Amino acid sequence: MKDLTAQFDRVVENGTSEDIRILSRFLENLEKKQTGEFTTYLSAALGMSRQQQKDSWTVTIPNTPFIHNNIDIPHGGILAVLLDTAMGTLANSKCPEGFGAVTTNLAIHYLAVATETAITAEAKIIRQGRHTMVIEGNIHETGGKHIATSTGSFFIIPKV
Repeated sequence: MKDLTAQFDRVVENGTSEDIRILSRFLENLEKKQTGEFTTYLSAALGMSRQQQKDSWTVTIPNTPFIHNNIDIPHGGILAVLLDTAMGTLANSKCPEGFGAVTTNLAIHYLAVATETAITAEAKIIRQGRHTMVIEGNIHETGGKHIATSTGSFFIIPKV
C-alpha cells in the first residue's frame, strides 16, 4: 500500500491539469463502481451511461482526451467498444431468463470524427431469432453528423 501511495503522490505531483482532471474523473467513477453504480471496470473507466428507449438502447461516453489517440481524436477502438456495448446491451435485454448474448461478429464503418463533448451510440434490432440476433448500431452527433455505423451478430447462450 505504501508503494501505491507513493506512486499516486508522484502522479499528482508531476501531472498536468489535464492529467489531474482525467485521474479525478477516473477515481470518481471507480468509487461509483464500488457502490454498484457501474457494473464493470470498463464502463466505469469510460464513464458510460445507458438509456433504454422503446425499441433501442443508447450508450454515451464523454469525449475527453482519455479516449483520444495520438492525433487527438476519439480512438476507433473506443468507438467500437461503445457500439458493441450499445448493441450488446440491447441484445441481452431481449434474451429469455437464464440466457445472455455474446458478440459473434462486428463490422464498423467510421465515417467522420466525433467533435462534441459526448459520444452516443444507438442500437436497434434488425432481426431477432431464437439463437441469434442481428443488430445495427450508429453514432450520430446532436447536429446529425453521422460518425460511425455498424452491424453486429449476437449468439444467445445459457448463462454460466
